[in-house]
Amino acid sequence: MSGADDGITEIFPHYKTYKACQSKAFITGSITLLGAAACTYLLMEQLFKKYKPNISKNWLMSLPFLVGVGSAYVITMRKTTQCQNMWMAMEERHSVLTPAQERLQSRMKTAN
Repeated sequence: MSGADDGITEIFPHYKTYKACQSKAFITGSITLLGAAACTYLLMEQLFKKYKPNISKNWLMSLPFLVGVGSAYVITMRKTTQCQNMWMAMEERHSVLTPAQERLQSRMKTAN
């Protein structure tokens, strides 16, 4: 796999930094999934014991999973967007940090 990374790194010098950022984003999303699901499960278990609602106990398993998946999705998307913006800025392409019109003006100045 390092051979493929070397080829990409020649074209995109900051690829390894981007790859590390993406890896961290996915790990953060996975930890968020587990943490949010566990916390929601424990909270719902306490509520079931205290109030004894007249609904299926299947919700005790499905709702924490849905909360975990939703929160992990949001966190992973935000972190991935940050990684993309960072990479685009490091590769000196259009990004949130350097708008397209500003890049065009700087290119025009260097061309003259």
